[in-house]
Amino acid sequence: MSTRKPPSDTVPETQDGAAPATAATWWLTACSLVLVGVLVAASVVFLGRDGAGSAAAPAGEASAAPVDDLVEHTRMAVEGLTPIVEDMEEFLPTDGSHPPLDTTDAATVNSWRTGVQEAAGHFGDPPSDASSHSVAHTGLTSSVRLLSMAVETYAQAAQAEDEELRMDVLHIAMDLRNEAVVSWSAAATQLDLLSLEAGGEHVHLYLPDVPGALRPDGAEEGGGDPAPADGHGDDH
Repeated sequence: MSTRKPPSDTVPETQDGAAPATAATWWLTACSLVLVGVLVAASVVFLGRDGAGSAAAPAGEASAAPVDDLVEHTRMAVEGLTPIVEDMEEFLPTDGSHPPLDTTDAATVNSWRTGVQEAAGHFGDPPSDASSHSVAHTGLTSSVRLLSMAVETYAQAAQAEDEELRMDVLHIAMDLRNEAVVSWSAAATQLDLLSLEAGGEHVHLYLPDVPGALRPDGAEEGGGDPAPADGHGDDH
């Protein structure tokens, strides 16, 4: 088989037919992903915290029907996303250590991609009003988009031949995954409060923990007694 290099004016293609990115392209893409991820994460956390303040509203202010519907769809999304986040831990560790340079196989990444897409399908278009329900919905959908960005960034890292560059891109994927979980935790906390306001029960629909994420309050899942105002974030 010939090993002749292509002419200088020809860009070699990867196995999937895409032209390999140059280092400059990688950095531009990486910086763009970080900027988008930070902006999305910041907006989600802000909305989640702002919405959490609405817990002081009179009980029953949140309409039970749309809240129950959002809880059910969120529960199905969590069931699909949890194994993905757990699986990503091996390749994008949450303990601050470097991710392994040897990336996982394409089939695994495709399974992550498919799972995230299925989770996104549980949410549909956000409500048009500015209610606390729409805040929770927006937070959840934005978090799924962040996780999708993490998966796609990880997939791109596998194409980087330079090991230093690949490690940098893997760290970006790791940061995006962390921000997705942190943002989800804010929205999940808001959803728990919404359920109580609507006369429902505690719903602890959180993803596996990462540093900085909010955690379920100490109340039992399914219990109907409101948690203390500062209860969220104390216990897993």
